Amino acid sequence: MRDQMRAGPGSAPPAQVARPRPPQGLIWRPRLAETLDRGTRQAVTLICAGPGWGKTALASAWAGARAVSGPIAWLTCAADHNDPYTFWSDLLLALRTSGAVRPGQSVPQRGPVVPAEGPDFLRRLGSGLAALPGPVVVVLDDLQEITDQRILVGLSGLLRHPPDRLRLVLISRTDPDLSLHRLRTAGELTEIRARDLAFGVEEAAELLAARGRRLSAVDLAALVRATEGWGAGLRLAMDAPAGVGPDEASADYLVREVLAAQPTPVRDFLLGTSVPDRINGSLAEAVTGRPGEQLLARLERANLFIERVGGHGWYRYHRQFRAALRGQLARECEDVAARVHLLAAQWHAGRDNPLAALHHAAAAGDWQLVTRLLVDHGLALFVSPDRVELIDLMRRIPLARLPETAESTLCLVMLRYGLGDLSGLARGIDRVRELLRERGHGGRELIATVLDLFEAALVIRWRGDMPRLVTTTTGVLTDLARLHRDEAPAVLRYRAMALLNKGIGLLWTNRLDHADRYLWAAATGARAAGIPLVEVNALGHLALLALIQGSLREAGEHADAALGVARRIDAEDRFSVTPAYVVRASLDLWQGAEPEAEEALRRALHSSGEQPETAMTVLMAVFRAYLLIDRGEPRTARTVLATLAAEAGPALRAPMLDRIVELAHSEVDLALGDPRPVLTRYAHRDGLYPPEQLLLAHARQLTGRTAEAEELLALLRDGPDRVAAVSAWLLTALAADAQGRGQRAGEALGQALAAAEPIGIRRPFRRFDNARVLALAERQQWLTEPRGRVGEGVLAEITGEIPIGTPPTAGPLSEREIDVLQYLPTVLTAGEIAENLGISVNTVKAHMRSIYRKLGAGRRREAVVIARQLGLL
Repeated sequence: MRDQMRAGPGSAPPAQVARPRPPQGLIWRPRLAETLDRGTRQAVTLICAGPGWGKTALASAWAGARAVSGPIAWLTCAADHNDPYTFWSDLLLALRTSGAVRPGQSVPQRGPVVPAEGPDFLRRLGSGLAALPGPVVVVLDDLQEITDQRILVGLSGLLRHPPDRLRLVLISRTDPDLSLHRLRTAGELTEIRARDLAFGVEEAAELLAARGRRLSAVDLAALVRATEGWGAGLRLAMDAPAGVGPDEASADYLVREVLAAQPTPVRDFLLGTSVPDRINGSLAEAVTGRPGEQLLARLERANLFIERVGGHGWYRYHRQFRAALRGQLARECEDVAARVHLLAAQWHAGRDNPLAALHHAAAAGDWQLVTRLLVDHGLALFVSPDRVELIDLMRRIPLARLPETAESTLCLVMLRYGLGDLSGLARGIDRVRELLRERGHGGRELIATVLDLFEAALVIRWRGDMPRLVTTTTGVLTDLARLHRDEAPAVLRYRAMALLNKGIGLLWTNRLDHADRYLWAAATGARAAGIPLVEVNALGHLALLALIQGSLREAGEHADAALGVARRIDAEDRFSVTPAYVVRASLDLWQGAEPEAEEALRRALHSSGEQPETAMTVLMAVFRAYLLIDRGEPRTARTVLATLAAEAGPALRAPMLDRIVELAHSEVDLALGDPRPVLTRYAHRDGLYPPEQLLLAHARQLTGRTAEAEELLALLRDGPDRVAAVSAWLLTALAADAQGRGQRAGEALGQALAAAEPIGIRRPFRRFDNARVLALAERQQWLTEPRGRVGEGVLAEITGEIPIGTPPTAGPLSEREIDVLQYLPTVLTAGEIAENLGISVNTVKAHMRSIYRKLGAGRRREAVVIARQLGLL
């Protein structure tokens, strides 16, 4: 009798088994319709999202215009369907109403009246559906209303072995308590979730047009961002009166439809946890006093406008839902938000998340906590990728209204420095120290240490006073060693910063071995402490140190490592990267890649900022001078170097940097043909570095003091500085050639090339007497057996030969090519051949390349051998 109550003969079917009509103004969304078409070729499709995402509207529109033929049975579930008889009877009614099941087919007529009938009913239903003549789509809408385990177990059993003809479309606000994992693993489950239902800009434009509204492209994109593509949010914003923002337009819906539907404990939890932008279980417990991990996971399963972000159990509420919750919290209790912010600040501070702690403390208006956190962590944040965000936050501090304390004054000093106001920096630092002296010994250790480190890293180092930098950072390291982690939460970060700055001071005061140890310790400590820009800067200075020592390969490895770290954190234009760019520019110059060197120098200048570090200013000017020297503009290079003293300022004290500048001056002098200043600088100085010894040797050669020059060159040829060794061998070759000792010249050039090849050094071969180096190289190329691929080495680059990878081409040599070929077995250079034939050097080289190509040779000697075999010589 109960089945007759569901629908008597001739009576109209109840509304639950009728497909809802799509709402007015709905737009057709082809990408989602195609997903539904694909899904209904398999067993199950799940459309699962919170309220307002357009789940039912999508399915209804698709059902009315779907590309796949066949009946669609629709059942909209309600609370009274939590009775097995009612649920299954209405599902059967939906099948009959759709025409999928006709009279006489072996499908049950009603649901099970008593539990004992359940298993038999499900068997008969499954076999009856399997016997249908064609596929049938069954849509179960509002499935979240079904909580009765008997029904859910029955549906799970049906899904475990789905009838071949059955295609289920499940629409639910929450993930249904069904066994879907097997279907998901087997690839037989199609899922459409909130991220899929979200409107993109193009779809939003269609929706806007359908509602007769107009917005600019910029405003529409901003609306999509504000609503995160949530369909109801878009529609409410589009229909709202002028001047009503999207958050205000959707707030009432979210509060009434979503928040009000929750039990009081869940409602309170949602309000309390809406204050932070992100939330996890531990933070939720800290701000609400309730265990949060399980509840957050439950809210996510319920699709209550919450999603996981990143790893480690973090969540975020939908932007508009969070705004509605915050607004409701402010209306109900104004002071709760401030209290939650304060609790969140303390939680983040205790977990070494200083920037988040600062934001929450500022939002709570607890400026004393803000200044304390800045003392504890601010300097490390100052040299982090978060520097701009930190300065913006510091600008919110009402320093003028706060009592003058050492902490607040240090914050003011740091803020002014961050904004580029250096005028009162020294006075501000002195005032902090005065306030600390007035305080006495209690509670001053950390702030005094932070102040010293601030002054060392951002004032003393920036001005270039390197001996003072070493002294100050030595004291900072001693002070940090006395502090425990609970007294100074950022002690590991501050220690890495102090190690870095002491290493830099040692580098520029000529204590290279000590600098190497401190810079390595800084790079390692910074990586462990999570301050990547300090690691980048340490690696960049290690690269500079290796470059100074003549180890180009090691310099390149350190520079590339620094740039790699900077790239990973999107910080390639920060001042910490400048040393790596300078080294990269220098390496490119030594390796003959002038355009790449120019680009690296440009990036160094850009990254150094409007107030560059003095040492970097000097280095970049020196490098610019080297570029000018190599272009044949030594007088312009001298002008660049002459301005350095004024640019560097009176505070610069960096002995190693002074020597680097002197090296550049010496190269200018030699390029202008005046070796006397070089002799004056270096002849009577002890402890010369290899580059200085090399320039002195060259100056002695130019003044006829060849024996003294040879003494220095002999030391350099076998020394550890391979860059100097290449140049020393080359100067030896040129000296031997000038003395008519051809064999010694060839041997020395061969040694220069052998030393240059592994590290790709090209600059020395362009640096000394180009014409004579080219002549020696062309002879060497003819006399030397090929090594490796032809044309790929330094020698081929000097002589202008190109690699030939093709077989001999058809076609005889031209008459002029035959003329040039006759000279190839001789030791004449291309210039000398050109002089004999009365043509230009470039024409001779073009003919030589053509000869190589036609003969299938890669170099002069090979061409001679092949030509003889062919009878051309």
